[in-house]
Amino acid sequence: MWEAGLQQTLLEKALHLLRVACAAEDISSIASLSVGQRDAHLLQLREWLFGFHLLNKATCPTCAETVEWETSTRDLRLQTPEAVGLQKEFTLERDGFLVRFRLPNSHDLRRAMSQVSYQATPEQLLADCLISVQQQAQEYSFAELPATIVEALNEQMAREDPQADIQMLVNCPGCGQQWEVRFDIVSYLWLEIESWARHILQEVYALARAYGWSEQDILRMSPQRRQLYLDLIGV
Repeated sequence: MWEAGLQQTLLEKALHLLRVACAAEDISSIASLSVGQRDAHLLQLREWLFGFHLLNKATCPTCAETVEWETSTRDLRLQTPEAVGLQKEFTLERDGFLVRFRLPNSHDLRRAMSQVSYQATPEQLLADCLISVQQQAQEYSFAELPATIVEALNEQMAREDPQADIQMLVNCPGCGQQWEVRFDIVSYLWLEIESWARHILQEVYALARAYGWSEQDILRMSPQRRQLYLDLIGV
């Protein structure tokens, strides 16, 4: 998966990881998950691969000091993968408007990242999630919605899919600055997978060079046995 991901975007990497982990038949079904549901699955996959402990790092926006802190995936889990985004359609009633909508998914994100029009009008992503808008039996478009309805729609989407936007409050020990940092499980998990894969390749290289074994033979060994051989050659 790591080798295939070298030629993929970060979003594609996440979708392919989940397709394999969930034994899904195609990428489309994974991409149809709400962003929060997708990230809840990725958080669980991270626990299976590397455990619960997380080491985070950020740069203070005031004094540029590097701030490190630890947390657990349990602290970031707002809902279980099975409980997030099961409902396909939601409603908002406000000021006489009845808005039917769905939650953003990876299909929406892929389209928003690939089309220039979304960069100029980011609210188009929100408009794509509308199913219908009515007031007193009259149909309305997204462009016709009052700002109060758009704001309420944003807020309800966040409540319905909370795993999609995880914010951490960080305090700088150097200057006392406090700010919020977004935790992105997609990039976090892929960096860990890349680090792990490169570490394994280094082990294979060292053992193949020392003993002449094939890559396949080395990878068949347990991590403990590989480490014993690495200790013998001082690596």
